Amino acid sequence: MCRTPMLNILEATVRPLMLNSKVLDVAYELYLGAPPSAYPVINLKELALRTGASLLECRNAIVEANQHGRFPQCALET
Repeated sequence: MCRTPMLNILEATVRPLMLNSKVLDVAYELYLGAPPSAYPVINLKELALRTGASLLECRNAIVEANQHGRFPQCALET
């Protein structure tokens, strides 16, 4: 099967969005399950292990979501 350049571009654009959705869903579970404190902690190693994403991808997804109001006052650890 021959892939067109447009299909490759579309796939490259959509795949990270799907991954980020999975990362953010699991991060939200970790956020809600964190012990009560001023800054709930999200463990990036656990998040990466559960999602298959890299530590950097996990960190970047959470930071970007935080800029849009998600995960207020959370702390990240590795």
